Amino acid sequence: MTTWAIAPCTVHDAPALARNAMSAFWEDPTWILLWPKHITLPFMIEQSTKRYPRNLFRNREKMRHQKAVDPISGEVVGYARWVLPEGYCEKEEDGERVAEWKEAQVEDVSEEDRGRFEEMAREAWWEGRSDMDSLDDENNAVTKRITSEKAYISKSA
Repeated sequence: MTTWAIAPCTVHDAPALARNAMSAFWEDPTWILLWPKHITLPFMIEQSTKRYPRNLFRNREKMRHQKAVDPISGEVVGYARWVLPEGYCEKEEDGERVAEWKEAQVEDVSEEDRGRFEEMAREAWWEGRSDMDSLDDENNAVTKRITSEKAYISKSA
């Protein structure tokens, strides 16, 4: 029986994470409805690859990222992005504040890399259908109501 390796992500994982996520989402007929009909999976992978490095280091205080890796091929086979609840992002350790769940926190990048990744993300095409903007409104309202009652770690879309 294969045991999948769970590992932290780095900005260098962007191409594999984009391929994995976009390929998975492309199987969901409701997700495909978010995009104009002429958009293809290879195009979405290309555009998502430009966005992933920025998305990985954005909001490092609260966000955690993990990948599942096939131990035989080394290929990324899964990805999870988690949001820590308010007040659970840091802990006191030896008189200093340190990040909680640090092993799943993406390493920070240099200012130069940050600027380069921000520019790549801005250049990426990511324009879903405007008539679908409110698709998740009701779901988001219910999620907000439930998660405001107590602390939850949540997956982030």
